[in-house]
Amino acid sequence: MEIVFIFFLILLFGIVLFLSYKIVKWVIARKGRVVGVVSILFVTIVSVTIYQLFFVKMEFIQSNVYPNLYLVKNEIKNRDSLNNIIKKIVVEKIDLNFIDNGKKYIENTHKAPYAALAFYNYSKSSRLSIFQDYGTTYFIDHEEDLGGFSVEDLSMYQNEKLAIFNIRLYKNDSTQHYGLLEYYEKGDVVKIDTIILQKKINLK
Repeated sequence: MEIVFIFFLILLFGIVLFLSYKIVKWVIARKGRVVGVVSILFVTIVSVTIYQLFFVKMEFIQSNVYPNLYLVKNEIKNRDSLNNIIKKIVVEKIDLNFIDNGKKYIENTHKAPYAALAFYNYSKSSRLSIFQDYGTTYFIDHEEDLGGFSVEDLSMYQNEKLAIFNIRLYKNDSTQHYGLLEYYEKGDVVKIDTIILQKKINLK
């Protein structure tokens, strides 16, 4: 089945390439056609740029399965600004939920298997291959699948990891906690923020 699909893609690519050659040959045959095509391309590029800048908004999509997992869709390119927004969300989530439902954010629990809060880039494969990873969007409505035909494990998407927030105990005071927010780029920690928890909490 996979071989047939690959053959079909190669055939389709060949047809597209042939048609593209014919169209280009037809366009360059007359100067007026060239001007028209260039004008259309220019208008298209400007329109797409304006749409991306003013109408495409960044979204934080919460997983329906892992409530501590957020996928960032249409992330902004400025990483410092993105990190500041993530930090603001973390502080808001702590203020709203942490004191009343502390166990929700404990590390290594069923509800929070990776961290108190985890932020990943929103990614979705084209599914042109049955062996291709699905993308982080899989975890919006599905738990990890470690034993199926196509394995889906969040640890597979290290390059999509943006930030991880965990709760830590002070070494000299086992009753006090602080927050550690780590920012990632290409799977590596690039910056760490310490967040002071204003209230004493009970994680038992």
